[in-house]
This record gives sequence, structure tokens and C-alpha cells, in this order.
Amino acid sequence: MKNIYFSCIALLCTTYTFGQGCSDAGFCSLGVLKNNVADSARHTLSFGLNYGVGYEQTNITNAYIEYGSKLSERLSFRTKLTANYATGFLGSAFDIGDIYGTLNYALRTKSASTINIIGGVKVPLTAGNHKNKDGKPLPLDYQASIGTYDAIGGINYIVNQSWEFDAGIQVPVIQVNKNTFFPDEHNDFRANEFAPTNNFKRKSDVLGRIGYYIQLPASAIVLKPSLLGIYHLGRDTYEDRFGQRNIIEGSDGFTLNGSIVGTKRFKNGNSLELLFATPFIVRKVRPDGLTRKGVINVQYTISL
Repeated sequence: MKNIYFSCIALLCTTYTFGQGCSDAGFCSLGVLKNNVADSARHTLSFGLNYGVGYEQTNITNAYIEYGSKLSERLSFRTKLTANYATGFLGSAFDIGDIYGTLNYALRTKSASTINIIGGVKVPLTAGNHKNKDGKPLPLDYQASIGTYDAIGGINYIVNQSWEFDAGIQVPVIQVNKNTFFPDEHNDFRANEFAPTNNFKRKSDVLGRIGYYIQLPASAIVLKPSLLGIYHLGRDTYEDRFGQRNIIEGSDGFTLNGSIVGTKRFKNGNSLELLFATPFIVRKVRPDGLTRKGVINVQYTISL
């Protein structure tokens, strides 16, 4: 009863707190950096949909499809494709976003604990420069991708199927962002709430997560409340109309996120996952467009 009560409190907190989402769509939810129920099938296919309300009441819906394959007893592969639809007072935009590829290697342990090493890449499928119906550039909050080729690494440590500790890093290696947004191009004072992101350049992120598993064996459900901290390692920049690169003050710093994920495992090996997440501490300025009041994500996984 105490575990169920704690889970309900965590769920209420994540639903009603304002904050910023993960450092990038997909980074915090790749493979074992998110999943709280291990897939025993050799091949899996997942379909997911999440919804969040972003900065200045921008409504953002993100869809994805993910394929996983166990290459050996300890090595597995995942690839993920995203798409994004955003709408708000500046207009709307829809496009495919990014594709991810990750490898996971499970290390041997002498106890019930598990250690996983994750490495991968993110490839953008759009350069982040959708415009509204009047032909004016939209900020990154409306874009399906921020236009960076990233290297991703992480480690996942689960202690006796109870506590989980994660660490990860995401490094933009090549930046092809072609966003040309300047707030003063829009005849709406609310546009000034968005930072200029003309030829935006983004810095790296590191993350750390701690989570706790709550097993409900009678209903084949596993709950995992967790706290996720993300530190943006530097100040992002943009290019002004004179071709000079400018620092976006306040774009570096720490974000603290709270989340709870519940997974229901079915007898046929398929699973249904529901996740609620929102941060409690945010950076002063979030030019990358990843601000959310809260995120609800649902995912269905098929064992093949």
C-alpha cells in the first residue's frame, strides 16, 4: 500500500508541475535508459505517441516507431524514427524528425544486478526551418528536429531489480540547423518570448537518473518513479543579421525532471507502457524548443 501511495503522489507531481522536457526528443528514452521491463523476445516493434504543451501554449505531438533486435545473449540493437506536429499562435508545422541507432551491451555480474553500456547516434532528417502560412520562420519549438548529428553514450546499472542508476552524454558532432527565426519578424509581441535561433548552434548535455522499481506481480505491472537531472554544458549561440555569432545568455545550466512509467506485460509477450514526466527545475532560457509543462507518452510493444 505504501508503494502504491508513493506512486500516486509522484504521478500528481509530474502532471501539474511546469518545466522543461528532456534534452532532446528520444535521448532520455533510448533503450535501457527508459525501459523498466526487459524484452525477452528476439525482435520487438514499438509504436509510441506523446503529447505536451510547450512554451507560449504550443501544442506538440510526437509520434515514433522503434525496432529492437537481440544480436546475441549480451548485445542488442535498436533504431527509432520520430515525427512531430506542433501548433500555436505563430502557426503549425509537421515533419519527420530524427532517426536513432543504438547498441546495448550487457556486462556479466555475480549478483542479480545488471550493467548495460549504451552507444549510438542521432541523425536529423530535417534542418529545422519550417515556416508558417505567411512564409515567416517558426522557432525551434515548432520544429521536428534541431538539426544536429549527435553521438550518444550511456551506462545503466540496476541493483537487484530495485534501484536503477543511469548516466549519459549527448554530443552534437555536426550541426546542420538552418533555422532563420527572429522574433521581430512576427507582428505579435508574444513572439518576443522565443529566443532568436538563426543558424542555431547547440552545446552538449550530460544526464543522471535514479529510479526505483515497484513490482505488482498479481497484475503483471511494473512501476518506476524516477528523478532525471540534465546539465547543458555550455551556452548556445545564434547568428545575427550581420553574420556575427551571439551567445544566448542563460541557455546553459541544470534541469531536474520527475517521471513515473508503468509497464503492463501481457501473456503473449507484448507490453503497454504509460509515462508521465515533467521537470521541477529549468534553465533560464531554452532556445532549443524543448520546454514542456508536462508530457504524457503511451507506447505499445509487439514481440516478434
